[in-house]
Amino acid sequence: MKGLLTSIFLMLSVFVYAQDFDSQLNKANSKFFEENYQEALSDYQKLVDSGIGDEMQRSWAYGYIGVCNQELGNIEEAKKNYRKAMEMGTPGPSFYAKCMAIYKSEKDIEGQEYVLLAKKKNMPHEHKKAVKSLSYLYMNSKQFEKLLPVCEELIKWYPNNHKYHYFKAVSHQKLKDIENAKVEYRKAIACKPDDAASNMNLGMILFLKANAAYDKAVEKYEALAKPTDDDYQKCKQKLAVYRKKMREAEPMLLIAYKAKPNKNVKNALYNLYKKCNDFNTAKQYQ
Repeated sequence: MKGLLTSIFLMLSVFVYAQDFDSQLNKANSKFFEENYQEALSDYQKLVDSGIGDEMQRSWAYGYIGVCNQELGNIEEAKKNYRKAMEMGTPGPSFYAKCMAIYKSEKDIEGQEYVLLAKKKNMPHEHKKAVKSLSYLYMNSKQFEKLLPVCEELIKWYPNNHKYHYFKAVSHQKLKDIENAKVEYRKAIACKPDDAASNMNLGMILFLKANAAYDKAVEKYEALAKPTDDDYQKCKQKLAVYRKKMREAEPMLLIAYKAKPNKNVKNALYNLYKKCNDFNTAKQYQ
């Protein structure tokens, strides 16, 4: 019986403390919404220092402390308290947005990543949006190892979105996994045949490999002191193979160049047509 009474007493105490926290929070909020940020900040700080309230309730108070500090120009304090609120799992979307705005203005990539990861964890209805934002953050900051698993997640949700196949392809390419890069570029092109970036990157990969092999074959033949007819025929056969491989890159390079003229693509097309003995077409890209 004594134990039961103790349990009831504790439950009532928690309920009273929760009510008291909400009452104090509302008072501080009144000052906040009147834009009396200094007094509101003081009230919020007293509230978190009091130790009452559960973690989620306190997360709201820390979030508002962050906003007050931001409004008062105390940016470092604002970031510190926004992060405390996020660590506690605050569901307040404005806290994430305001903290993200600070990190963007400071060009702080790690800070932006922190906010997006916290948002992904704490706000299930914002999960997909946060993952999309992470993909652009990792792409723009060249964090390709982190980008790959994010792309995997996005492609499961959006298998026909060329952009995520493109991001994945670039990641593989930058990490020197060229074969997987080619696979993903082809998938991106299948989703969007006229995508300039995917066509350009895949076209250049194919052309440069074939072009290097072509030049190596010519160099090897020319290094022979006394080439025989058999040597010539073997070289000729190799060059025919490499010309065919160059032609595989041609449609992609043309799509890319038509969409957005580019010096590297122009040079590639010039060399492609020249080495394929299509001199009239090559002149167009001189």
